[in-house]
Amino acid sequence: MERKERVATAAQRIKEAMDLAGKNQASLAQETDLSKGTISKYLSGKVEPRSPAAHKLAVALNVSEMWLWGYDVPKVRTAEQKKNDAIVDVVTKLRKDANFFEVVSLLAKLPANDYASVENIIRSLGGRK
Repeated sequence: MERKERVATAAQRIKEAMDLAGKNQASLAQETDLSKGTISKYLSGKVEPRSPAAHKLAVALNVSEMWLWGYDVPKVRTAEQKKNDAIVDVVTKLRKDANFFEVVSLLAKLPANDYASVENIIRSLGGRK
């Protein structure tokens, strides 16, 4: 596997991504559940985001984590990364919401040929396409 070079600091990349996304520290803090103080530390270069925070920032700014950390890799989040983001969201909700966990547990017990019916019901209730 080819080793990628670091060509920028995380602070530089966060600033660039914020500019491109038209976001300020306050909106980024709200979107990521990171404090404005933490984001300020990242922007000053005093601290670099660790994996969980980098993931939150990358999702909010629609960039890859490795690019955000300053590596010479493509900037845009891939379709696979976005799919993984959705899985992380579901797992997070499973851990926090007992009702959601119960519904997903029931869904997991259904035969696969019933999924289309359940999908239609969820869509009729206002679920996304």
